Amino acid sequence: MFGNLAYDHIHNKTSFDTLEENLFPNKKKKVMIIDDDQDFRLSVCELLVDEGFTVMTAKDGEVGLNNLVHQRDLPDLIIVDLMMPVKSGLEFRREQLQLDEINKIPVMFMTGQGYVEGESCLLKPFDEREFIELVRSKMS
Repeated sequence: MFGNLAYDHIHNKTSFDTLEENLFPNKKKKVMIIDDDQDFRLSVCELLVDEGFTVMTAKDGEVGLNNLVHQRDLPDLIIVDLMMPVKSGLEFRREQLQLDEINKIPVMFMTGQGYVEGESCLLKPFDEREFIELVRSKMS
């Protein structure tokens, strides 16, 4: 099994992520939640953990970017609030897209109002089932 995956990686140019998924199929998917509302952040975190995800959090876009740049185990999805002090969700996304090591991580916005053209955006409050389905679809 090991030899074939390494061979496939070299010849078919599959990503290291695909290689890791094949080697560790039961590895929990990791989600980062960036939201300035601590109560909301914790409730979304609980919901995701109950669904089998590993979760990391940040209180604003600045902290979120710093965490992402300084860690090795990156999330499979970032869920970010649109309106936050210090660094908004849009500012976070602009900077994330400029950083090669993290620009491929999909982002989903959450907001109480408005939307972001060309991006996944979920209005608060949201249905928990719909939220989980959207999270799973963004990671596949």
